[in-house]
Amino acid sequence: MYGMVVLLAMALSAETVAAEQATVASTAAVEPLPAEPVPPIVVNPNRPTFASPALTTQPGVAEIEWGLQQSFLRAGGRAFSTPTLLKLGLEKDFELRLSTNGFLDLANAGGASAVGMADMALGAQWCFTHHGLLGADWAIQLTHKFATASARRGLGSGVADTTLGLFMSRDFGPNHVDVNFYDTWLGLPSANGGGSTHQPAGAVSVSHKLGDTWSFGGELYGIGGTALNGRVVSNLWYVAYQPSSRVVLDSGVDIGLSHGAQHCSIFAGLTWGIGRFRKP
Repeated sequence: MYGMVVLLAMALSAETVAAEQATVASTAAVEPLPAEPVPPIVVNPNRPTFASPALTTQPGVAEIEWGLQQSFLRAGGRAFSTPTLLKLGLEKDFELRLSTNGFLDLANAGGASAVGMADMALGAQWCFTHHGLLGADWAIQLTHKFATASARRGLGSGVADTTLGLFMSRDFGPNHVDVNFYDTWLGLPSANGGGSTHQPAGAVSVSHKLGDTWSFGGELYGIGGTALNGRVVSNLWYVAYQPSSRVVLDSGVDIGLSHGAQHCSIFAGLTWGIGRFRKP
């Protein structure tokens, strides 16, 4: 009898253990795996330099750059603008770009002035390799400027342009270098014979980080002369402050070196990671 009781108890215990194991296995099968943490938004400023970095906006992130710029021209005039750039990270290493010089307030030495909105441009950038040739990141960018500004009031040329750019970027410790090459199919108004002409441009930009929040940089850039403009050579200097990973503030001065460049410009602006329009 005792032996039968012991055997019965052992059988019941085995059934209980098996049931518990089946319950645990069933629970493990239906419990979802923990979701991967969403990376924080880290902005990738293009401003305030003429050059752009090869890296693009994070996938699924909308980022905006906006600034105020006052230029003093060599002929005695002035030009005020609000340069704006919206970047959308559509995929890894690929972004869509919508840009404009924003609100314009232009005045020449004779006192004549024009106020209105600048041309709009739509572009795309693809960073096609990381740590490639020369240990750098490389990208291409294609931008089309639409003739949306008033040519009659002198706010634009009245014709469209298309620009192809090749960018190289590399970090050297706390230092960052951007090298850009551009070729623009510049539209010519009918008064200048119509059609288009090529306008080359290039820039070399170097920045240095001072800890996690402050940085400064300088740049030398040039734009080829055409029937619409003289040759531009200029150098730009700025300081930037980053209070968080998604906000960068900047301010500086751009000093022309050639007769076709402005006498000088002063500027201030920000880069802000607006948020995510889709999960990464």
